[in-house]
Amino acid sequence: MEDLIGFVSGNNNRQKLLALLGSKHNLDADKMAKNMRMAYPSVNKIIQELLEKDLIKQENGSYSLTELGETVERRVQSI
Repeated sequence: MEDLIGFVSGNNNRQKLLALLGSKHNLDADKMAKNMRMAYPSVNKIIQELLEKDLIKQENGSYSLTELGETVERRVQSI
């Protein structure tokens, strides 16, 4: 768990993306990019990293936090 918290907290954009999904619950990559004011390829790279770590999941073209992602997001916000 601590390694995942370090992974997320070590990158401001990962933190922002998890927090965004924590508040909005379901978003597609385009909406995340617009909300974060980032280019789609940059957001897509972060999405892939978070998918690999099982922090987010994809369903019907939208992304949301996994249970693990929710836990990590709450812990990172409390730092």
